[in-house]
Amino acid sequence: MKTRYGIALDIGTSGIRAQALNIEERKVISTAITLRHPLPGANVVDHLHFAIKVGRDTAHEILIDSVNKVLESLNIDLENVERLAVCGNPIQLSLFHNIEIRDLAYWGPHALERLHVTPPSRDAITVNAAEIGLNINQEAEIYIPPAIKHEIGADALAMLFKSQVLEKKGIYLVSDFGTNAEIALVIDGEVYSCSAAAGPAVEGQMIEKGRLASPGTICDLEITDYGWKTRVLDTDLIAQDGATVDPSGGDVVLSAKNNVKPIGITGTGVIAAYSLGLSTSIISLPKIKSHNGKINLHDDIYLTEKDIENIGKALGAFRAAHLTLAEESGVFLDEIDETYMAGASGFYVDPHKSLNIGQIPPSSREIYQMGNTSLAMAKDLVLDPGLLEKLQKIADGMRSKHITLATSPTFEKIYSLELAMCEQGMPFWMYNDWLTKYGFQKIPPKVSNPVIHRIFERDIPELGEEGLKITKIGGLLKAEFEGCTSCMTCVQNCPEDALTIENGVVTIRTDRCSGMACLRCELGCPQKVFKYEELLTTDRNSKHHSA
Repeated sequence: MKTRYGIALDIGTSGIRAQALNIEERKVISTAITLRHPLPGANVVDHLHFAIKVGRDTAHEILIDSVNKVLESLNIDLENVERLAVCGNPIQLSLFHNIEIRDLAYWGPHALERLHVTPPSRDAITVNAAEIGLNINQEAEIYIPPAIKHEIGADALAMLFKSQVLEKKGIYLVSDFGTNAEIALVIDGEVYSCSAAAGPAVEGQMIEKGRLASPGTICDLEITDYGWKTRVLDTDLIAQDGATVDPSGGDVVLSAKNNVKPIGITGTGVIAAYSLGLSTSIISLPKIKSHNGKINLHDDIYLTEKDIENIGKALGAFRAAHLTLAEESGVFLDEIDETYMAGASGFYVDPHKSLNIGQIPPSSREIYQMGNTSLAMAKDLVLDPGLLEKLQKIADGMRSKHITLATSPTFEKIYSLELAMCEQGMPFWMYNDWLTKYGFQKIPPKVSNPVIHRIFERDIPELGEEGLKITKIGGLLKAEFEGCTSCMTCVQNCPEDALTIENGVVTIRTDRCSGMACLRCELGCPQKVFKYEELLTTDRNSKHHSA
């Protein structure tokens, strides 16, 4: 008798995660992930820009090609797959489904009308695998959950559904700690939502020595009597004790017992360094007080003042969003009963440090770290397809109370204060004074002993008997630039080793490229002939190359 399989799929801004499920036994068989997204860019806006430039069909093809590679890594008979459920933000799911995306880029009905763009329905839908292009049983049902509004998608629904806050009395704050930073304030089941678009720094991108969470990355730091002890992810993505260092000079004070050698720092490590730096006054915004103006960690891994500015802006988006939701809903931050942290970054970050630097409200008394709620909800959908209708009803109820921060005067005023702190060093007491002048509530004092609930060891708690597999993905974009001398400056400037030049042909690996958020290749070109957008033209790359 053949095994009936289902697949849970999460398409995030920083990568793809999938799990194979035995439907009858309701258990996980295997897990496969990527450490990057196949489209160029450090954020979802870059992914959208790429898709519009190369054409939706090409972007869909690159994405689905990578999804198929991940599914192959699950080590099951894909012809026996009966169901697949996917979760992600509106842009990722639109690219997966290959539906109109331009409405997600152009604001306002007049702009859409001028460009002849008709926004598609993003309600819950069931299609078959053949429509998507998945290399599984072509009749398998594909469940795509609904988006809530322009910025808020199924990933936000997932964190609300898995936290169960919609069914409880009280005031709850639920945040997804990814680059889009979907945040919801739930008051007796009534939801106020927003997307803070914190940016890639919270996941270790656009940081000079930053990397996405992967083996060998510094994920946390602790103050000891001897210095700062590093915590480094091992091959199973479990944090292990690393060396203890002097952050002022970078000297190793105590070597790691397991000889673990870090290769970079992930977003949670950056947040830890930011928190410890402020607590020990090594950071005095916007400056770093060390002999070389850096926080020195280990083996040429460090944070610069530019890195500190980037993470300050990202954290400021969280705090400004929290305040905006509180002001719009008429509650005070210190009235929040429980705070929920979703996503891989929200699971692995030390909540005490998040609380210390404003990533969650300082008055958070009870904190829950939930892990990857998107993948968890996709798993629930595979095992219970009837859930799709319930999720649609939840989405319908939330649409009237979504706050678009880009057009919110409240958010604009508060975020300007955040920029004044991280860019100009405005003291916190002055920040609170300005909040009062604007007629807003002050940031409440920090609680001394918050209760932390961290049930699982990993953000994906169950990997299955086959364990975890990391899948390599990505495509290649190629171009020749007239006047290029092959001086290799662009190659040397690329922080992700995404770029090569051979025989005058420039090649970029899509999964490594940080896209429009970076452009160090173009900006550093001595001849000024490197044009990043020319790599994205459909006539030159009408058929993408596999990496």
